[in-house]
Amino acid sequence: MSRLSRKEVVTRARQAIEDGEKWHSRVSVREIVFGFNDGSVSTLALLAGVIGGALGRSEVLIAGVSAVIAGAVSMAIGAYISSKSEIDHHKSEIKREKEEVESLPEVEREELRQIYRKKARFTKKELHDIIDRITRDKKTWVDLMMKEELGLFAERFENPIKVGLIMFTAFVIGGLAPLAPIFLTSTPETGLVAASAVTLASLFIIGVWKTTFTKRHWVVSGTEMMVMGIIATVVPYILGDVLVTQILSGIL
Repeated sequence: MSRLSRKEVVTRARQAIEDGEKWHSRVSVREIVFGFNDGSVSTLALLAGVIGGALGRSEVLIAGVSAVIAGAVSMAIGAYISSKSEIDHHKSEIKREKEEVESLPEVEREELRQIYRKKARFTKKELHDIIDRITRDKKTWVDLMMKEELGLFAERFENPIKVGLIMFTAFVIGGLAPLAPIFLTSTPETGLVAASAVTLASLFIIGVWKTTFTKRHWVVSGTEMMVMGIIATVVPYILGDVLVTQILSGIL
């Protein structure tokens, strides 16, 4: 195989970076995993709790559907607000940094020197040239201070509406996993067994899918999500049984 020319290497590298950025922009891993996990686990936990409390099949279904709808809306709004708050915070920090660059340029230059001194052993002239080059353009200067001093990157922010919709969709899909078997079985108890199996399998699959980005071992990642699902199912089932069947029945 012939060696690639420098131009071909650079072209391929740029293409790989662009493809990676496109993939990154298409997939919101955090929202998908968080939404699906919370939707499936919280719905299964609720079903376990109400079935543990000896409620009938119709009441279980009503509670489950209501929980999925309410949870999806709540999670979507929460994702939207938190994402928008991050953007608003970033904008306010940009405004503050611009004001400091205008009013205290020497202080900001010294902060920039300290940052680059820690990065490498630059000579005095090299450090002077770096600072001089950066501070010629105030936009570049402010952008660098945002990233290097405050650790804030505008590139990582996504559209809040998009984030909210992804969270809503992931939660609904996750919530349907444990809810579907309840519709297809004759008794709530049988449905809970089937719902648990479907949910744990779904969580395992999501855990495996997540390793595409986290690079963790697929068995470890899948098992971890399954264990969390088991804990979230067993605890409310026991509490539902104790609280409703034992305590409240004695009071009422």
